Amino acid sequence: GLMQQLFPREGETTPSLRFPEFRDAGEWEVKRLDQISMINHPSGPIPDEFVYIDLESVVNGRLVQRRLIRRAGAPSRAQRVLTYGDVLFQMVRPYQRNNLLCLFEDTETYVASTGYAQLRAFDDKRFLYHLLHVDTFVGSVIAKCTGSNYPAINPSDLAAIEVAVPQASEQQKIADCLSSLDEVIDLQTQKLDALKAHKKGLMQQLF
Repeated sequence: GLMQQLFPREGETTPSLRFPEFRDAGEWEVKRLDQISMINHPSGPIPDEFVYIDLESVVNGRLVQRRLIRRAGAPSRAQRVLTYGDVLFQMVRPYQRNNLLCLFEDTETYVASTGYAQLRAFDDKRFLYHLLHVDTFVGSVIAKCTGSNYPAINPSDLAAIEVAVPQASEQQKIADCLSSLDEVIDLQTQKLDALKAHKKGLMQQLF
């Protein structure tokens, strides 16, 4: 609900909720997605061993599967070599919103499937990530999808989608706000997972 207020509604260029220091900053600028990010830039060579991210690896912005595989046995779709800060956008069934902000903290090389678009933000990477989840953006993507069972959008149509964006400092403020909430959600999710594991273990003892 907060995201829908911090970003402009369809056809508008200012959000309904704005931080005080930006209330007189004027309207947001309408740009194509490829004007605020580099989309599917040429990747470097595929390493001999890497962590592969396919469409089943990400759920609700979390990397739930971490598979280390070798290039010789890798699927042909393993082509997008990732760098820190890249954003993965799910091209197939985008209404699921299983996108990923790549903030990897280890030294492994990560390679994503071509089922994702690889976006590299020109300004705030976290703002871009949150923008991809706003209802108006997802609606624009779905409108351009083809196919019934597995609706998908192609990279050129994705690049042409227009979005309203503020100046870099306001992008950072919005990203800080939403990212702090994501941290709270992650912490509560970890607590929930621990409680579920405790319950499962307790049931094995009680029966």
